[in-house]
Amino acid sequence: MKKQDITYQEKLNELLLDISHPNNMEMVFVFLEGESDIKLFRKIFNLDKCKVETIPGGKFKLEECVGKLADIFPYIIGIRDADFVHLGAKPYKKANMFLTDFHDMEMIIISEDEVFNALIIEHLDLSNEKLSNIRNNILISIEQIGYLKWLNEEENLQYKFEAGFQDLISFVKLEMKFEEYFKRVLSKSPNAKITDETIILAKMNTLKNINPDPLQLCNGHDFMKGFSQFITQECSVRNVNDRHIASSCRMTFTFEHYCRTELYINTQMWADNNNCVIY
Repeated sequence: MKKQDITYQEKLNELLLDISHPNNMEMVFVFLEGESDIKLFRKIFNLDKCKVETIPGGKFKLEECVGKLADIFPYIIGIRDADFVHLGAKPYKKANMFLTDFHDMEMIIISEDEVFNALIIEHLDLSNEKLSNIRNNILISIEQIGYLKWLNEEENLQYKFEAGFQDLISFVKLEMKFEEYFKRVLSKSPNAKITDETIILAKMNTLKNINPDPLQLCNGHDFMKGFSQFITQECSVRNVNDRHIASSCRMTFTFEHYCRTELYINTQMWADNNNCVIY
């Protein structure tokens, strides 16, 4: 059976057997959301002391799995994307669960100047004065997607974000053709609760008044797509896509970079409190 075909219940049953095996009594189980997280965290955690696994079904199934297994086995933690949690007023309190510092791990990675500059140098031939604004310009150009996704999560508007948007970005005007993008979203969202663009824009403007940190607002997948479009649009480079860029980011991000995150500090504190080794 392929990994993508394994259901949540099948994975849970597999893990119940795994944690009960005598060889795993002192192992720490680290549960994640997706395969891209696996590629990053398996080079960060100590694999002699930890088993790093993905849980099918998204962040809520991940939380459910951690909650169930932590009741019967002491060494269980889960790491999930913060998404928009840090932009809300309510603190996140779920036992053995840890959030990324920014929207997701990709946004943590691109927030590191050393990593982002290495990424720029690898793909672009620009002067230093042009390098400094690229990250910010990409974030500005995709921010409306972030606001729409935030609104969707806040009000459960049932939008599906399956449509592409790269061709709608202008890095000259630092904007995206939102009207066209919203039409694309609606075309993939048969159960959308609000279809009036005027209403949506008004609601998005209310969120804009909060002036959120763009690293919390925007997600990594959208940023990588925006960056690949920047390379295509501004530098006429055609053979680089967002998956290639994301892979380059993961390879450039080191354990030393990770140690500067709150995620590292919080998980290390948990390990110290539980007298176990995870790094």
